[in-house]
Amino acid sequence: MQKITLNEKNLFDLINQNRYKVSKETSFLSRCIDGRYQDAPDLPALAIPGADAGELMLIYATGHAYGFEVDKEKAAETLVEVVGGEKNLRLHTDSHAHGKGVLAGCGHIGQATLSPAEYKIVEGDMVFIKDFFAQAIQKGATETLLQGDHQEGAVVLVKGNWGVLPQGKILIGAQNSAVQIFIFHQTLVNERHKVLAKKLIENKAVVLLPGCDSDYLYEIMSTIGDEHLMETARRLAKGLPIYEVTFDKNGGFEIENLGNV
Repeated sequence: MQKITLNEKNLFDLINQNRYKVSKETSFLSRCIDGRYQDAPDLPALAIPGADAGELMLIYATGHAYGFEVDKEKAAETLVEVVGGEKNLRLHTDSHAHGKGVLAGCGHIGQATLSPAEYKIVEGDMVFIKDFFAQAIQKGATETLLQGDHQEGAVVLVKGNWGVLPQGKILIGAQNSAVQIFIFHQTLVNERHKVLAKKLIENKAVVLLPGCDSDYLYEIMSTIGDEHLMETARRLAKGLPIYEVTFDKNGGFEIENLGNV
């Protein structure tokens, strides 16, 4: 498979055949932004860097960045509660790193492990995350094995209640070509973060400064989440175009070119 950078027409063709309605029953289940996920009837639409491992890392990073206490164990338990149990946790490895340990094949986690300061985490955070997800797999968490090399040709930010499969075949020139895209689902991530912020406070997994509430926690988690996304994009998708795709309720969509990573 040859990497193909996607223009707006290419992306329109891919999304036109790869869009699907978000199921309310699975709207809080996640996958990574990785473009190598295969088409599957149960593929989660909520795409976030590192899937649930990245989500837990985000909570810890927000605490470090804004100076509030995070109970690692309670935060992990709260994430499990929000997604509906260990069986609904999601993470991935890939064919190159299979057998090298939990999360070894996740590019987002790998980059944070190499450069913790840039992701606002400390070594102890990553040790806990890897141990936690190793145990979660034993309790039924889903670890997806992704095949092949990264061939993503764009970064796509999705808004609305439709999901997008990250790879497919489209006509480019006279040839039917295989393509991939990185996907971040802004709407679904926001919806889950609002619930997660409230639960973290209710479960005393975080101790915020006086006067701060769940709306504040949601906002700063969103800020750090955006920073994590762009830090990984700069490392894994440098030079690729970034598009914002906004769906209406019927599946119609508009594409806005946001420039390049």
